[in-house]
Amino acid sequence: MQHKPTPSPLVVLPLAYLVSVMLLIWTLGPKELKELKELKELSEQGEVLEDVVSYEEEALVPLWPEGMTQEQVIELCIENMRRIPGRFPRQEIEELCSKVQWLSGCMSEESVPIYHYEKLSEQEGAKRIFALALIHGDEHPAGAVARAWMSRLERIQPRNSWRVVPVANPDGWARGTRTNARGVDINRNFPTDDWEQTALKAWQERGSQPRRYPGPSGASESETRCLMHHFREFQPDFIVSVHTPLGVLDFDGPPMSFPHVDRLPWISLGHFPGSLGRFMWRDHDVPVLTIELKGQPELDSLAKFDQLQDISGAVAIQANEIVRRAED
Repeated sequence: MQHKPTPSPLVVLPLAYLVSVMLLIWTLGPKELKELKELKELSEQGEVLEDVVSYEEEALVPLWPEGMTQEQVIELCIENMRRIPGRFPRQEIEELCSKVQWLSGCMSEESVPIYHYEKLSEQEGAKRIFALALIHGDEHPAGAVARAWMSRLERIQPRNSWRVVPVANPDGWARGTRTNARGVDINRNFPTDDWEQTALKAWQERGSQPRRYPGPSGASESETRCLMHHFREFQPDFIVSVHTPLGVLDFDGPPMSFPHVDRLPWISLGHFPGSLGRFMWRDHDVPVLTIELKGQPELDSLAKFDQLQDISGAVAIQANEIVRRAED
């Protein structure tokens, strides 16, 4: 699936393309152009557009982040994948990164592109699973799981459709910090229904730890808005967020039975104002599995990663069936 970022001034376009774009823009009337401008302003302000499709996304062909070429984004991916802990063949990394995509507007606070990898299932009724890692920049090993899953998806025809964001907080990762460049914990910045009433209050009651600062307002951060854009565009049935180092499988979703996983017990840690689990499960009925790895044995085992990916897929199917029955 390709997406439609803002055109880059550095990209040289064929004459036929320029003519086609001019014709498309010419066909938009004053009303459509006004709505397009309003949509862009709302997007920049972090507003949630639940049921609106942008004319910009309909009209323009895929480009890449402003000031960057596709090759530069691919090189960024290669650099990131090589930096993630654990050995991985360079050729395999290059093949993976040649297929990364970029969703319009997905940039960090310091304007680093937040790219993703996607593999769609050919099976009828496949669930849509959105996976992310390194939402906390100091949890470096979490990226190894995302990289391994991307590599495996290249080799198989999955029963579910997957979209993977391996580096959700590139500025924090570059600094080695949990928070982003503005000192905000992205996993406390999602605009949950109770954010304004409880997020800052809960943070203060827990000692105002800088590592868990939820930000000045819900969805105040570029990284948060990027992930929300993915949720609207991809419409996931299930979300997997990879962390370290608690050594548990934390599930926000309907009551259900779970498969056994060695050294990773299933548990419900609860969710906090502004957290991904509260935002997507409690507010939007999309189950969220948080994988908390612990210790080097888990990180050294690709078989373990494969098992976790298979279990995530199985739980996604089971959880969505329970949610569907509850809605009927």
